[in-house]
Amino acid sequence: MYLSYFGFKEYPFSVTPDPAFLYLSASHREALGHLLYGAGEHGGFVALTGEVGTGKTTLIRALVHDDLPDLQIALCWNPHLGTNEFVATVCDELGVTYEPGQHATLKALVDRLNAHLLKTHAANRRTVLIVDEAQNLSRDVLEQLRLLTNLETHKEKLLRIILVGQPELTDLLARHDLRQLSQRITARFHLRPLGLAETRAYIQHRLECAQGPQHLFSGSAVMAAWLVTRGVPRLINMVCERALMGGYAHARSTIGPATVLRAAAETLPPSRRRRLAGRWRLAAPVAALAVVVTVSALVWQPAMSLSAIDRWIPYLGQAGHPALAHESPKAVHTTNDEGGDSDKSDAASPAKTDAAPDKRSNTQADKTSQPPVARSVRSAAGAGDSPSGSAKAPKSASDQAVAGQTASATTSVLSASGGESTSADAAGSKSKKPQEGIPKGNADINQLLRLWGVFGAQVRTDCASLHVGDLRCLADSGDFATLKRYNRPALLVLQRGNTTQTVLLSAIKGDTATLMGAQGTREVKQAQLLKSWTGRFQVVWRSDSRVGLIQPGAVGDAVVWLRRRLLQIDHKNPDSQVGTPSPVYDAALEKRLKTFQRAHGLAADGMAGPRTQMMLNGAVPSPGSPSLHAVSK
Repeated sequence: MYLSYFGFKEYPFSVTPDPAFLYLSASHREALGHLLYGAGEHGGFVALTGEVGTGKTTLIRALVHDDLPDLQIALCWNPHLGTNEFVATVCDELGVTYEPGQHATLKALVDRLNAHLLKTHAANRRTVLIVDEAQNLSRDVLEQLRLLTNLETHKEKLLRIILVGQPELTDLLARHDLRQLSQRITARFHLRPLGLAETRAYIQHRLECAQGPQHLFSGSAVMAAWLVTRGVPRLINMVCERALMGGYAHARSTIGPATVLRAAAETLPPSRRRRLAGRWRLAAPVAALAVVVTVSALVWQPAMSLSAIDRWIPYLGQAGHPALAHESPKAVHTTNDEGGDSDKSDAASPAKTDAAPDKRSNTQADKTSQPPVARSVRSAAGAGDSPSGSAKAPKSASDQAVAGQTASATTSVLSASGGESTSADAAGSKSKKPQEGIPKGNADINQLLRLWGVFGAQVRTDCASLHVGDLRCLADSGDFATLKRYNRPALLVLQRGNTTQTVLLSAIKGDTATLMGAQGTREVKQAQLLKSWTGRFQVVWRSDSRVGLIQPGAVGDAVVWLRRRLLQIDHKNPDSQVGTPSPVYDAALEKRLKTFQRAHGLAADGMAGPRTQMMLNGAVPSPGSPSLHAVSK
């Protein structure tokens, strides 16, 4: 119904326990580890519990789907059986022959089963019995299970048993008359629902497995899905499935929170809706109080100017929840000999991708003492949607002057030509001409971020892990022409004798480059700079498209952004075009992008990764973004 509209190959949120869609959260990974332990050489009796819909059956199917050569698995899906029927079911699953009908006594069944287990053990294979919905087992069947564990050699159990069920299984095993069975359980684990960050990663994972765009659900829509489902995967599937149908019915390119809440009202049982309504009545005053307290704290923050508070408001929702910031899976950048854009990253596309320009985990950095921008920086896993805030440059010269008082660093001023910002000296003064030669000392990522208007924070992370609002960092290599096409300040790695030095290239004018080090600003001839430059550099860029990769078949706002940016490069006003820009990446758009890529020394693959997006940004005036040289309108 909606597959072709969104570009899916399969239904991403089917409620059937398909192991191909298995997402391993921290809890699911540990649960799978317990299953593997129960099936291992030293496994015995394992109990796995979890609430309804948390993914227990999917984990079982994933274990069976692996088809381990030294493992023989018997599955019992229907525990509502008598003792004889239960043992007969185990024999059927293992292919044990026995006399049918009334001749199949319990003793005969156990004897045949024991003979089969000994034969399997002699062939160096293990036998595992997995019982799903084990909370429904009768006391007699549980007692028979205990007796089956007595089938053993001097050193090993012949039959390993895994009980999987709802939390009621724990209460059942705690009965006094089943204490002998309970004592034989060597490992127990309770499977937990997904957290907010895991819910985000889970939704993106299933979208990717269905070969569709990973960023259909906005950050607020993911939050709404987590609130209404409390992280239960089956409920997430139900709500997201209904939300996709609603998005298709209303011709949406992205799914917002209103669509998710309406889908929840149409799919969730009444009891859960009543509980949710109660939470919302409590959440409204709590959220209002939290905003007031946070804004008050920002006002009294000594290192922050009042004029800059409006730039920090988008981060308020992220401070306690790292998952609310834009998350993408690990990036793999490979540059070909022509300097091509060979990135493979998460995208608004139906194709599977591997990476994004930033690599992060769900942990926060220095969240006790740093302001929101620093807290949004996370140190270096599957995640991985739309960012909820951005770090913008100061809007005016007065804002820059106030912000400049909080950090002894480079400021940015708006260029009269093109509206882009070019860097000044470390004191923010344009009157004093920089000295000549390469400056002493090493520049760092914080000096580069200050050119983007990020003040009052000391970022302690590497380039690959940088995530400040919609700012990203790319470590790359190339020639000076590549830097000019990127048109963004960059940290250059120099080799001066036996010493490696990092300087900040902040501007290019003619054959002169402006460099910044730890001890001020200098001007140097490009020829002199090239003698020391290794070709390696780091550059910060703004992800205006909100995705790491845009490729043919993609649907959504990222495609609209690409269309508008290419129109600007062609000196056309996107707002004067007839009709609404199409959100579908078609053949005409691919052809135009390939032309741009060829003209800028990139691999003409029709995929807009970080390198292509940086050059798209650098080719037109971008107010508030620092540039190496002015761009004509």
